[in-house]
Amino acid sequence: FLDAENGGYFSGTGDDPSILLRMKEDHDGAEPAASSVAAMNLLRLAQMRDDDAMRERAEKTIAAFSATLTRVPSAMPQMLVALAQSLTKPSQIVIAGGKDAGETPALLREVHRHYRPGTILLRAEDGAGEAVRGMAAINGKAAVYVCEDFACQAPVTDAVALRQVLVQG
Repeated sequence: FLDAENGGYFSGTGDDPSILLRMKEDHDGAEPAASSVAAMNLLRLAQMRDDDAMRERAEKTIAAFSATLTRVPSAMPQMLVALAQSLTKPSQIVIAGGKDAGETPALLREVHRHYRPGTILLRAEDGAGEAVRGMAAINGKAAVYVCEDFACQAPVTDAVALRQVLVQG
């Protein structure tokens, strides 16, 4: 329900003749506004795929609500989260290897022990998938790749080494 001209997202398609007014909410209540959710989702997808077009669409969505964010920031807390996310360097953690194989569960537990807001966690079996191309298990052991701004550190294969990488980062 993109508003391609002005940015942001409408709450409906605009194709239903029984709906007289097509709304573009500028308030996150108990349910966040469509534009706030879309901005966060676009930023996550851009971060997963290194996709500038999605990032630009997210930034245009945030910009469409700049007046509300400036006047009454508390009206759109989820959009503020999206704004904060848009101002940080992309950060990803990729666990490559079988879901239940060897160290994978211990590696996942270690990742979850650390507070890393805005970091995307991806899991890939055998390095499959466009977002994690070239990332694979090492000698049959699950490997973790910790990346910032799409540049990855050397992979680690055990929870102790992962802890050291995450504490330093």
